[in-house]
Amino acid sequence: MTSSTLDSISLRDAGVVSIAQPKKGFRFTLDSLLLADFCRARKRDRILEPGAGTGIISMLLARKFPGARLTAAEVEPLAFNLLCGNIQRNGLVDAILPLDRDVRYLCRSFAPDSFDVIIANPPYTRCGTGKKSPSRERQTARQDQAASLPCWLDLQTLLKNKGKYFLVFSANRAAEVMSLLRLRGLEPKRLRCVHPFSDKPASIVLIEAIKTGGIGLDILPPLVVHDADGGYSKEMREIYGMGCLEKEQIGG
Repeated sequence: MTSSTLDSISLRDAGVVSIAQPKKGFRFTLDSLLLADFCRARKRDRILEPGAGTGIISMLLARKFPGARLTAAEVEPLAFNLLCGNIQRNGLVDAILPLDRDVRYLCRSFAPDSFDVIIANPPYTRCGTGKKSPSRERQTARQDQAASLPCWLDLQTLLKNKGKYFLVFSANRAAEVMSLLRLRGLEPKRLRCVHPFSDKPASIVLIEAIKTGGIGLDILPPLVVHDADGGYSKEMREIYGMGCLEKEQIGG
């Protein structure tokens, strides 16, 4: 792929120099940045990111939690090649292991209880519903045609006892997500709703669940992305220096 079909976005405030991604097709959105900001981990934790795309979340976490050991799994060839290049370009070869692996087969690649944290941004839309993208890669990212939501949550077998599962998902499917988490022994512990404007319904939710955790859910203050004039809110500008980013629509 030539430079004419790629662009680079800088996130200097987060310590990541640049992220190469296609100009068209699969591109990360603010959802990924918010999920990385929401994540909590410890030094030397083993962290798995399934469906890592071009690597934005794993690279942000590598800077946020020095000493953590990350595995970024991606099966789409274009995204995987960019993931590997981004890891090298940002000097994170020792922190992040890129893995060419389908979400559906990750449980075959690792022993149970291998990770302290799983962080995921799964497709929000069921296969066959919603808008269809002309880009195959973008369509895969939007719809769960390759791996359904339960498949993503079944990765909990790779978590250690009391391990944490972080995910971002569509707000209108939040009840479904919570139910599926609890069926798998993942107890929701923190939830934050993200609203495009203060007077609009939430478009996405950020969830932290703990494997075999006790009952008790903290509902955090809402995060509002845009001020009334359409600019980024103060909190959004504080997250990784949002002024350097192009405006992206959250929730897909």
